[in-house]
Amino acid sequence: MIWDTSRPADTAEWQCTRCGTTNRRLVAPRDDSASDRCMHCKLTHDIARGATPVRWTAKAA
Repeated sequence: MIWDTSRPADTAEWQCTRCGTTNRRLVAPRDDSASDRCMHCKLTHDIARGATPVRWTAKAA
């Protein structure tokens, strides 16, 4: 998939609600939410943009 922008992706950095591990995912610049899985404990989370451009908020799915 190719996005119509000069910046191809944003980094969504979020913390797992179960184990506290910091995770990262590349998302399209226009996306406000996504779903990802913790790399340590494998719990699935719904992530959404937070107060800063990089740090996103996470809720267990």
